[in-house]
Amino acid sequence: MRSRVSFFTLLVVVVSFSLPFVAHAGIPFFGPIIPAQFATCPAGWGMLITVVNNIIQLLLTLAIVFVAPLMIAWAGFLFVVNPVNASGKEQAKKILTNTVVGIVIALAGWLIVDAIMVVLYNGSFGTWSQLVTSGGGQACLQQQGAPYQPGVVTPPPTVGVACIIPALSPITDSVAQQMEAGQTVIWTNTNSKLQSCVNKFRGQVGGTVTSAYRPQAYQTHLWEIHDRWCTRGLRSNSDSVCSSLKSTVSAEVTKHQLSACYPVSQNTSTHGTGTGVDISGVSNQGSSATISAASGACLRWYGAGDPVHYTLDLTIPGCSCP
Repeated sequence: MRSRVSFFTLLVVVVSFSLPFVAHAGIPFFGPIIPAQFATCPAGWGMLITVVNNIIQLLLTLAIVFVAPLMIAWAGFLFVVNPVNASGKEQAKKILTNTVVGIVIALAGWLIVDAIMVVLYNGSFGTWSQLVTSGGGQACLQQQGAPYQPGVVTPPPTVGVACIIPALSPITDSVAQQMEAGQTVIWTNTNSKLQSCVNKFRGQVGGTVTSAYRPQAYQTHLWEIHDRWCTRGLRSNSDSVCSSLKSTVSAEVTKHQLSACYPVSQNTSTHGTGTGVDISGVSNQGSSATISAASGACLRWYGAGDPVHYTLDLTIPGCSCP
């Protein structure tokens, strides 16, 4: 009977000491320990103190909600299974006493400090746990150039990302600008025989001249279009940062009929030396009769790799131009 009275007395003491702490410290506490702000901004002093308080509350929660009931239940179990065993009953009393005393000490510490603070500060501050804060410190560190605003997270600066494929170089050559504007067939600076040989050939097989002389600047422009679209794979590029460049180059590909990705010379071109010409729409292109007609007009067909291209060759046996 005596042990039951002692046990009841201890429980009353535990409950009495627990109530104020539960009211002010937020027990039970099951997290989260780390505030959600930690994922959106660098932690400041205020966030550190919040984490410390959360850890303390979690430890007390585990002690009161889980550890203490288990230990008390274990002590009760030992009492039941050892009704006449003095050593077993003594062990049960020891476990029960240590558990209750431990909880009382943990919770009494809060009450003791609170009582001292009430005397020193005349009870004007509330509970002592309200003093263990950041002292108004910011939860997030203030970033340079942005004034701190409570509850407002400053987003990180946007880092510019450029397309890995370079843009087309600007055209500065006057003749190249003229050709880009639409006058693509220029006979200036070509071999004196080229135009007459082309006319002879076209008189037999038809076709339309699309390009004759090209300055190096324009040849470079065509090569860059081919390089970006075909070699560097811009035509199949789906990266959003390349969308603007893709639209620009795509328009140039259509304009210059380079969608087939036939090879384009970067530096050495017969168009630049005045002996090359592009003729589209030739009937029966590639046939022996058409090739023979080209040879008779001192023109050599480049072949299927660039089917519109012909080169003046005055050394072809039996060829002539008017």
